[in-house]
Order: sequence, then structure tokens, then C-alpha cells
Amino acid sequence: MLNILLPSLPYQRLIDPMWEKEATVARKQGYNVCLFDDREQRIYRPINPQLPTLYRGWMLTASEYQQLTELTPLLVSPAAYLASHRADGWYNELADFTPHSEIVAASAAPETVAALLSQRGKCFVKGLSKSFGAQSVVASLVDFQTLLSQQAIEPTELLFVREYLDLAVVPEQRFFVVRGEAFGASGQVFPAELQPALAALEPRWFCTVDVAYDNAGQPWIIEVGDGQVSDTKEWTVAALYQSAVARLAALTINQRP
Repeated sequence: MLNILLPSLPYQRLIDPMWEKEATVARKQGYNVCLFDDREQRIYRPINPQLPTLYRGWMLTASEYQQLTELTPLLVSPAAYLASHRADGWYNELADFTPHSEIVAASAAPETVAALLSQRGKCFVKGLSKSFGAQSVVASLVDFQTLLSQQAIEPTELLFVREYLDLAVVPEQRFFVVRGEAFGASGQVFPAELQPALAALEPRWFCTVDVAYDNAGQPWIIEVGDGQVSDTKEWTVAALYQSAVARLAALTINQRP
């Protein structure tokens, strides 16, 4: 089994209400649920030292994740966390299966944006680990400058500037991937065309892959994320624990912190 480490309310030994359902499901399935207060940098409820620990909670920066690993060993190392959580950790490995992109500092991005605009009329601009909502779709250099200003993006901040694809009007599918094995909500099957990407992801213990289809029916990997900080989207929490988390627990039987 696993220790499941979930966020607490600040300065309280109480589960963050956003994670109550997950705590209930995890306990029912026999996992040891512990709480992490990121304000006090404390873990409430004892970690079982004989079990690997999986964090499930809010996104953490690299330094925040490192601090958490200093409180308790985690199954996913800081390097492995960043390899899924940040675009510069996964893009080069999956470049054949995802829209063409460039990772550039904000100060140097206008040239990249202009080149993509000349090809498609639009491009997609996001941070290394999050999008900027509707503002991420950029249709002009004026749009881009507005994005930089309104999001208070520093000149040295790295941006993920992506080719714009016209996607079919169907929801993206989120797959939770455990050591290269993909699990889809309601039994959805990972597209055969993208199967080679799973081999590249095999070293990662727990990540997510978001898949969308273009108007010609071709599947594309739109995003990779760390499974610990990815929301469930179309999944139910129970289904996540019955499939991907159960598989993760089975693979870690002989793993010790």
C-alpha cells in the first residue's frame, strides 16, 4: 500500500475541504492518509515508514517540492516531479507526438510568436507548468504584449510557445500513466498512434497525459503533468484509486523510502 499525503488547512490539523472526498476514498481502500501543512511545513498524522509516500495535492514549485521531500521521502523524486510537471522536462522526449513548440525566455519570445503567427494566424503561449486561460491563445503581437503585462511576466521567465492546432469539438481525455501504462476514465483506451510516447514516459512513476484530436481525427498529446498534482477532470476519485493508484501501489510493494 501507500501513504497518501494530502493538504491540510493552514495551521490546522484538518483536511483541506477540496481534498475531503479523496481522503475518504483513500481510507476506504486501505491507504494511510496523512496531512501536509505547507504553511507550517509540518506533516500531521504519522507517515508509515514501511510504506512509500505519494503526495496528492496542490501544485508545488521546485523549491516547495524539495522542502516537502526533506520532511518525508516521496516515491517521486524532485527531479522526476519536474520531468512531468514542467514542459522543459518532457517536451523533447515527446516532440513527435505533440504540437511543435519552443521554450524561450519572455524577452526573446516575440520573434518566436511572430513566426508562428505567420504560419497559423494564432499560437498558444503558456508557462512551463500552467496556461494563462483564454489569454494563452495569441492572435497578434499586441495580444502577446498584453499577456506579458497582465500576467506580470518577467523578461527572464521561460515560456512554452506552441503551434496552434484546430481541435475537434470533443473534450480532451486525461490518462493517468503509471510506469508507462496508461489508464483512461471509464476504460478509455490510449490511442494506438501515441503508444510509442508511453515508452518514453516509462521511467516516471506517476504522470498524466492529456490527449485531444484534430479535425482530421489525429490524436495529439496536448499536455503532460505530474500525477500527484493533476486534477481528476473527467475521472471520479474512486475510479482513479481503483485503477491507476491501485496499480501504483502494486508496483511499489518492494519499494521503501
